[in-house]
Amino acid sequence: MRVHVIGCSGSFAGPEGAASSYLIEHEDAQGRTWRVLMDLGSGAFGPLQKVIDPAELDAVIIS
Repeated sequence: MRVHVIGCSGSFAGPEGAASSYLIEHEDAQGRTWRVLMDLGSGAFGPLQKVIDPAELDAVIIS
């Protein structure tokens, strides 16, 4: 399992980064990698695209 911190600036994006957003990747027993985005804080979509093509996401969880 891998966890990528996409943003961690709290509730609002700051001048140095995006608001809270986390990408979790996990490979199952069949070798398929599952990608789940937890929260998509303000300003996080651009940095997310540096890590993964958003079309490859399997799920988005908004809390």
